[in-house]
Amino acid sequence: MTDASSEHLAPVSYLPWATPPEPVAHDEAEEPRRPLTSADEPVTHTVPLARARDHDGRSGFGARSGVGASRRRGGMAVVDDEESAETGAERDARIDRLVISRLRRSALSIAEVRSVLAEHGLDESEVEEWIERYERLGYLDDARLAEQLVYVSGSRRGRGSGAIMQELSRRGVDASAARAAVDELDPEVERANALAVAERRARQLTGLDRQTAERRLSAFLQRRGYPGDIVREAVTAALSADGS
Repeated sequence: MTDASSEHLAPVSYLPWATPPEPVAHDEAEEPRRPLTSADEPVTHTVPLARARDHDGRSGFGARSGVGASRRRGGMAVVDDEESAETGAERDARIDRLVISRLRRSALSIAEVRSVLAEHGLDESEVEEWIERYERLGYLDDARLAEQLVYVSGSRRGRGSGAIMQELSRRGVDASAARAAVDELDPEVERANALAVAERRARQLTGLDRQTAERRLSAFLQRRGYPGDIVREAVTAALSADGS
C-alpha cells in the first residue's frame, strides 16, 4: 500500500533569479467601481438657438440649417459633432425641384403651392418669400388658372357655373379671381353645354314616363352645377327631341 505522504506534490523550487509571486488573499473585497461623472460623457457643443440655426449656412431664400443639424434642449439648441445630412441650400434645391415638377404637370393655385411648402417644413415667412418668387417668375397666377378651369370644366367636362365655382374654391383659388372668371362665362355657351349634356343623358332615360324622366334629368343637371332656368330649358328641349 502506497504511503499517503507520497501522494503530495513535490514542493516548487524557484531559480535563483526568479522572485516568487505574492500570495493573493481571496477574502479581500474588490475595489468598488468609480461612478461615471460628467467628464466621462460624450462631448456635445451647446450654442444659442439663433446660432444653431445658422450652423450649416443659409440659402438664398433665408432658409434655416439642414434637417437634423440641431435639436432643442431646454433653452438651448444642441448641435451634434456629426455634420447634418442636408444643408439649407440642399433642402431649398430639393423643394424647388419638387414644386417646379408639379407645376410642369399641371397648373397649381397659390394656396396649393403654399400647402406643399408648409408640408416640407418652411415657416410662414419663408413660404411667403417662395410664393412671391414664383409669382414674379410667372409660375403662379390665380387669375390665369381660374380662366383655364372655367374653360376646361365648362366646355370639355360639361359643368355649369355653380360646379365650376365650387371647384375653384376647393382648389383655393383667390375668391375675387374665381368670381371674375366665372362671370366671364357666356350664358349662351353655358346653355348650349347644358343642352348637349341633357341630350346625352336623355338617351339613357328612354322607357320612363315623362314625369320621371324630367325629375331625373333635372336632378342630373343640377348636380352638374347649372342654374335653374337653364336646367328647365335644357330638360324640355332634350326630352322633346327624344320623343319622351
